[in-house]
Amino acid sequence: MDEFERSLKTHPLLEDLEPAYVQLIAACATSVGFRAGDLLIREGEREDTLYLIVRGTITIEVTRPGSAPSCVETIGAGDVLGVAQLTPATAHLDCRARETVVAIAIDNAALHRAMDDDPRFGYALATRMLARTYHRLARARLQQLDVYR
Repeated sequence: MDEFERSLKTHPLLEDLEPAYVQLIAACATSVGFRAGDLLIREGEREDTLYLIVRGTITIEVTRPGSAPSCVETIGAGDVLGVAQLTPATAHLDCRARETVVAIAIDNAALHRAMDDDPRFGYALATRMLARTYHRLARARLQQLDVYR
């Protein structure tokens, strides 16, 4: 088993997923790398790729007119970036490599076709991504709480 296969099979999003489903994902995925400062996702653009982060950290940023980008969240190995790809919405935040990042890039168009062709696979993956989204919202909520009031 090479590093790509190992990274795919052990990524938290895909853990315990049926091996046939992991193979469907592998068929539309490739390993990619980014240097510090590179943008993985740009606000306003369509999210054409789902990223499974293998190594490195990424800042999720919001840009306010007239000021520098502000970090909303930092994610790293084991996280997922681009879950909005399940919808026709465009990205509403910038996602920038904070350091060297290694990720598995999954082509959204190919992934959508596989999900449409096999509804059980689609359901299994969509529920995992929804759980990840819920977890991320819960983390954001906790970060926003003012515990000193």
